[in-house]
Amino acid sequence: MKKFNFKILVPHIVAFFTFLLLSVIFTSPIFNGKVIEQNDSHQWRASAEQSFRYKETHGHFPRWTNSMFSGMPAYQIMMDGKSNIITIGSFTEIFTLGLPKPAYFLLIACACFYFLCIVIGVNPWLSILGGIAYGYCSYNPILVVVGHDTKLLSMAYAPAILASMFLIFDKKYWIGGSLLLIFSTCFIAQNHQQILYYTLIMVFCIVVYFIIKTVKQKDYKHLTISLLLAGTLAIISLLICSVGYFATYEYANESMRGGSALASTDKTNQTKGGLNKDYAFQWSYGRAENLTFIVPNALGGGSSTSLGDDSKVADVLQQTPNIPDQLKQQLYQAASMYWGDQPGTSGPVYFGSIMCFLFLLGLVLSKSEHKWWLLALTLIGILLALGKNFESLNYFLFDHLPFYNKFRTPAMALVIPQLTVPLLGVIFVNELVKTTDKERLIAIGKKSLIIGGSIAAVLILFYFFADFKNEETNELRKNLSNALQNNNNEFVNAYIGAIVKDRQALYLADMWRTLGFIIAGVAVIYLYTKQIIKPAILYTALILLTAIDLVSVGKRYLTDDNFVDPTDYADTYKNYNADDQIDRDPAFFRVLNLAATTGDGTFQLSIGNTFNDAIASYKHNMIGGYSPAKLGIYNDLITKQLYKNIQAWLSTSGQVKDSFPVLNMLNMKYVILPDQNNPKQTIAIPNKYALGSCWLVKEIKYVDNADEEINALDSIDPAKTVVMNQSFKSEVSAEPIYDSSAYIRLIKNDNDDISYDFNSSTNQFAVFSEIYYDKGWQVYIDGKQVDYCKVDYVLRGLAIPAGKHSIEFKFDSKFVDLGDKLSVFANIFAWGFLLLSGFMIWKNRKNDQKNVS
Repeated sequence: MKKFNFKILVPHIVAFFTFLLLSVIFTSPIFNGKVIEQNDSHQWRASAEQSFRYKETHGHFPRWTNSMFSGMPAYQIMMDGKSNIITIGSFTEIFTLGLPKPAYFLLIACACFYFLCIVIGVNPWLSILGGIAYGYCSYNPILVVVGHDTKLLSMAYAPAILASMFLIFDKKYWIGGSLLLIFSTCFIAQNHQQILYYTLIMVFCIVVYFIIKTVKQKDYKHLTISLLLAGTLAIISLLICSVGYFATYEYANESMRGGSALASTDKTNQTKGGLNKDYAFQWSYGRAENLTFIVPNALGGGSSTSLGDDSKVADVLQQTPNIPDQLKQQLYQAASMYWGDQPGTSGPVYFGSIMCFLFLLGLVLSKSEHKWWLLALTLIGILLALGKNFESLNYFLFDHLPFYNKFRTPAMALVIPQLTVPLLGVIFVNELVKTTDKERLIAIGKKSLIIGGSIAAVLILFYFFADFKNEETNELRKNLSNALQNNNNEFVNAYIGAIVKDRQALYLADMWRTLGFIIAGVAVIYLYTKQIIKPAILYTALILLTAIDLVSVGKRYLTDDNFVDPTDYADTYKNYNADDQIDRDPAFFRVLNLAATTGDGTFQLSIGNTFNDAIASYKHNMIGGYSPAKLGIYNDLITKQLYKNIQAWLSTSGQVKDSFPVLNMLNMKYVILPDQNNPKQTIAIPNKYALGSCWLVKEIKYVDNADEEINALDSIDPAKTVVMNQSFKSEVSAEPIYDSSAYIRLIKNDNDDISYDFNSSTNQFAVFSEIYYDKGWQVYIDGKQVDYCKVDYVLRGLAIPAGKHSIEFKFDSKFVDLGDKLSVFANIFAWGFLLLSGFMIWKNRKNDQKNVS
């Protein structure tokens, strides 16, 4: 019997502890009792708080939340199935190794990419290089800072999915299938559809490559087995997570990502069944911004990149005494170092100077069979990321590619080259160390000098020919000239010129930094081709250079300041005076928050923040909130009605009832405002005109389309008249007849279960201050299911016959329930497959050992 050689485990053990050590060092404050401060995580936790409280009493999360946007499905906030089966997704907990967040994010990313490199056949030591390059690409630390946890974890698992597929394609069906099942489930469970979409694009290209390869080999049996196995297990993984994905599929068309029912005046901007292009393509990577792959501050870094200590802007402001101090402060803050095409960014996508250099060497010199699909995917990712900056392609894809019009932020497509660039880079170096032909080594050395010199030439030429301005810079010049009434153009020119000089200085500093790493990389490769240094020195040098390069850039964004004491973290949700005042009211109502926090702990009045901040949802049922996938009809209401209703409330101090009828029908009982006497506190202003949870109207006004319906809200009194689309007229069994003694009142609102008490001697029509969503809500009168209507564009209406009745709304999606049941069966199949795979692997290994003996 052949003994196992434990020496082959040494590089894998070194790799694991290298990744672990880097993660611990990179996130060291987390091990000193601190927690990571993440804005988006704060927002999510606030929006999910009501769901967590519900689960404490009911044993499961609700499917409807009242915490945001006057009520919406909770699918995209927090959700679980009603079954208690142990899911394959539980492996996620194992992969964290018990490490605190965010340390395990980067560890998993490095380890999964390392696994991919090993499967493809890369030397283990070079696979460490690849793991570091993928795990510490600047985009990953930036995602940690902003709190895009599910996106980062999805990206972390993606390489392992590709690796598992390559194992299947290498006829290692059982181990490949098992790992594909595990990693796909962990990936899909993150519920980040856009990263899933980009991963499927990568999978598609790899499958095409595999099909071409096996057809040429005429190995049709292997092709059939591989595709059936991979496809079946991918479907099983999806079904394991089907509760969330069935809910998302059902909800997508009803959300703002499913488009609007309102007519658009700009047909080219509107996409049928999807987002409008101007919204979807806001965050498109600029053409020049691709330079950030190799020079992190090529276009100024992030929107919050600070001016340098020797800032020319500061000098100009200090040397201009006739400018008020307040204006100087505003101008200093307005001098953004970022001059790319996006409306704002937390930081650039930086692949690493060394890795970009190795990638280019791979493009030119690699003979690997993987080069062409990697090149194709790299180009696809870059072109998709350009978004509106390559609209001929991307607008066409947005209109025709299935489901693609549900996504925004095209720049996210750079997750594709984030994977392909380091992979081709390490594949090239792996080929290099296997090369024994001295003439080829000499040729590689010469070409590395040429490629290194070409990179330097491009970077230097960019410095001399770029104008270091964008549209925002020109807009700033225009606004400043208008503010100064064109009386100080000399100062305006000096100020804009100073911004340009600061941007040039920032670029120049990083350009020299990049050239330093490129020179080091060229030197290492060249010395190896001259056989002056051994492979071990080559590996060590490239790993150290890449780690120093990427970690130092990553620390520009994930700094020790991003970690805070747990008490400071919890202070985000602390009560202010307005909250204490509102909490004393036991009724069911909604709150409008117009008090936005500032960086210095004070509050300021803000309308825009109302629908872009969810913190108040931690405590109250809000009119606003934050969600990039809010209901489409509610998004329409925000843009067409709520903004002007809020303006009207402010202008009349809430005293003119008819000026904000839509807020009244949404049961807005309180408005939170900054306390003018204490800017670090808030006050709650009661609204005496709130219509309550339900009411009976005197008449129904029928309209022909969605535009007429939403516009009619300008002219009706919602307490007396309800607006209804003609398409629902058949649901009204009888017109309402006035009865002065009639009443309807709320008994209970328990998220998924709402009950009312009704009494009238005549037929009535009730309006419920609850958002219409017919994909889950059913209504019952005395236990018998009846139909209800969409009224006032977003609310629910119900024709009720004379008499005393109990009315109950219940939220229960049959489609989501189906997903829950399928998840149980898929999990049972998955566990069975894993057990069978384990047995077959053991059996095959035992047979191999017998054959060797």
